[in-house]
Amino acid sequence: MSKKAVAALLCLIIVAGAVFLFAGCEEEEQKSIVFLGDSIAEAVLGPSPLSAREDYGYYAIVGRRNGYLYYNRAVSGHKTSHMLEYISREDDSAYMTVSRIKEADIIHVSILGNDMLQTNVGELLLEMVKEEQGLIDGAPVREKILASSRENFAAIVAKLKEYNPDAVLMFQTVYNPVYPESTLVNASTREALALLGYTADDYRTLGGRLIEKLNGVIRDYLAENPDSFHIIDAYEAFGAISDADEERGRRLIYPDWIHPSNEGHAVMADLIQDKLEELLLTDKKTALDHYRQMRMSQIKREFPDADFLKAKGEFNSATSCSQITEAYFAITAGLTPTY
Repeated sequence: MSKKAVAALLCLIIVAGAVFLFAGCEEEEQKSIVFLGDSIAEAVLGPSPLSAREDYGYYAIVGRRNGYLYYNRAVSGHKTSHMLEYISREDDSAYMTVSRIKEADIIHVSILGNDMLQTNVGELLLEMVKEEQGLIDGAPVREKILASSRENFAAIVAKLKEYNPDAVLMFQTVYNPVYPESTLVNASTREALALLGYTADDYRTLGGRLIEKLNGVIRDYLAENPDSFHIIDAYEAFGAISDADEERGRRLIYPDWIHPSNEGHAVMADLIQDKLEELLLTDKKTALDHYRQMRMSQIKREFPDADFLKAKGEFNSATSCSQITEAYFAITAGLTPTY
């Protein structure tokens, strides 16, 4: 073989090796995120239709626009006790939940809601009012729930830290889904509250006070164990939106008065996005570009009657994912999608 041929062959080998190493580095740099918890994270109830779950579930929005490997291992109906038992099992299926947790760069958890919402929320509101008026004796049912929640929550954090002490851990607070017309407060509870001087206009305030007692499980743990995890404050964000625009606040809640709607999921995705950007776990510009493309593609595919030029203009001028979210749902409001 000539010297020129040998030199050419060596160059090819070097180039091929560099490409291989570069590809390996690229693969290593792709971050992974695991979503755990309840039906809010699982996104089976709420995103509509279910066939569009990957377009509207916040787990998929976060994963897709940031170019992450993303794994949804949340389970509808799970309370803190169920989640603790679930993540304590050895891998026994193709889901490989524990393995995904151990390998993840980021772990996001939505839990606690069912600890309270699977009981009679209206009765808990009534109990809270009666307690404040000195009309009940003994420990409220609410406190029994919270005591169990605190114990399970601490064990969940410990288990996740045991599996993966280096992962960035996030816990999402429970938003307030209670509005005057909410079905969470049934007719008999409404009558009982009325006798105590409360009308439907008071329900949201009462619901907020009750839900914040539940969120205290998260906030108190973090106060006692600083830097254990990051809080994604859905309670604060949903409340601020509702205070500024009550109609939009209602739109964040699915018609079952519990789960987040498509828009609610998008808002939660944006809250997570803000934290990822704050922690330098993603490239803001790239995520923003991806999100523009995702939402523009959805409008073209699902809303043929939408104003495409307006959408394109507003998306291109947006400087954050939350601005794109607000523009997308404003432009598509009242339009019938085609799936």
